[in-house]
Amino acid sequence: MKKTILISIIIFSLAGCTSAQKASEVNAVRAPIAPYLKMSCKELATEQSLLIKDAEAAGAKVDDSYSSDKTAEVVGWLILWPTLFFIEGNQEETQKLAAIKGQMEAVAEAMKINKCTSN
Repeated sequence: MKKTILISIIIFSLAGCTSAQKASEVNAVRAPIAPYLKMSCKELATEQSLLIKDAEAAGAKVDDSYSSDKTAEVVGWLILWPTLFFIEGNQEETQKLAAIKGQMEAVAEAMKINKCTSN
């Protein structure tokens, strides 16, 4: 029983070692609003729809990468600890998602300034 508790404590304490993030933890990177202010409400709505699809796809990639890193980390600690040096995190995926989130915020702000209504 003590052995199981000790192993559980070790796994949970080491589970935070990777730098990978979940999609929900990624913050937006501010995007310039100027290009969007020149767009019509219809164009903004279309752009917003495309960005939502891109964000969903990028978020799925971020979450998949996060899961893979966490799994590799646990396996590494239990079996092959030297493999832990090769876990890279998901920084590239999170940067892309952060940029998309920033664009979504800029579009939403442009829609508000242009007094667009969402239907």
